[in-house]
Amino acid sequence: MITTYHYRIKDSGKSGRALKKMSSSVNFVWNYCKNTQKEALKNRTVKKIIDPLSGKTIFVPYFFTKFEMNSLVSGSSKELGIHSQTIQAISEEYTTRRKQFKNILRWRGKNSLGWIPFKATAIKINQDKVSYHKNTFRFWNTREIPDDAIIKSGSFAQDSRGRWYLNITFETKTSQYSNENLIENGVFIDSNHLAKCSNGIKFDRPKISIKYVRKIKISNKIKKNILMKKSKLKLIKRKAPKIKQEKNLRAKLENIKLDHFHKQSTKIINFSSAIITNQITAKRKKSYKNNHFISFGAISKPFQNMLCYKAIRAGRTFKVIPEKDLIWAFSKCCSSQPRTNLRIRVWKCRECGKINHFSTKADKNLLSVYKNPLRIGHDTPRSI
Repeated sequence: MITTYHYRIKDSGKSGRALKKMSSSVNFVWNYCKNTQKEALKNRTVKKIIDPLSGKTIFVPYFFTKFEMNSLVSGSSKELGIHSQTIQAISEEYTTRRKQFKNILRWRGKNSLGWIPFKATAIKINQDKVSYHKNTFRFWNTREIPDDAIIKSGSFAQDSRGRWYLNITFETKTSQYSNENLIENGVFIDSNHLAKCSNGIKFDRPKISIKYVRKIKISNKIKKNILMKKSKLKLIKRKAPKIKQEKNLRAKLENIKLDHFHKQSTKIINFSSAIITNQITAKRKKSYKNNHFISFGAISKPFQNMLCYKAIRAGRTFKVIPEKDLIWAFSKCCSSQPRTNLRIRVWKCRECGKINHFSTKADKNLLSVYKNPLRIGHDTPRSI
């Protein structure tokens, strides 16, 4: 099992200045990789390679491989003030993302967020201290790394508020989830509840206090006043802390939401051997610059993604049932004809007159569809 731990670094004073200086060296290496690739394409656009399967000669764009890029940037760690493994990690990351997006990547300017990648041999961790290239940084050790952990890679990363974090990716065999009293569980995710399980357990959405929303609205009004009165420097200096407060409040709201998602998804994994959820279709909505965070329409998809990767990590079965398959199970009451319009959420039975709702017993219907797959579509006519 491969996982990543996230730690906050105590970056006040000397540590923050050292990280900022090294991040500028990282930007220099990244920009050098881009510039070298750009000049190489000007001189030579394509190169010949032999296809190993067919044996034919193929012309492909002249992009550098990881080995070629590493040989170009090697031997510069002393002048740049960063570890040699970091320089290799930057060049490998550039070639990987260039291959992914099939284009030359962007420059990393002075306003880009700090990022210092490294490999396992570049750091040494001792309790709440990490040593990197003759520098020692302290961090808040919120959770211990397992004893059998094998560190693969990591990075120092900066967020939009200027805070630095330590990311460590490692491989371990110890499981973080319980394997006792597991059941097959249908989890229905809708707008009313965060999750509704087939065993009767309901998980509500995160409760965010109204006071945070009010404070952010006040800071938005102050922002408008600053934009209207840019010429008055005294006003800008006096109102600047309020903008910083708004960033902190938005980050706090996001952390409250993610913390709630992690706790509830872990609870579901601990008592489920198989997790069957409904398909979530993301709809495009009007985005408001000031209070778009208030809308909870896009909350369901991140929660489902958490359930997916945690189920894979714990060795559980995870399956998403399409809504077109669920319609057949939800529409069965007395009448034999199924409901085919996906937009109809509430309908009335033709025979008994009972009013049915899409989300009623949806979690149990998910489990029944998983155990007994339904035949969807038209039957093939038999030849006489």
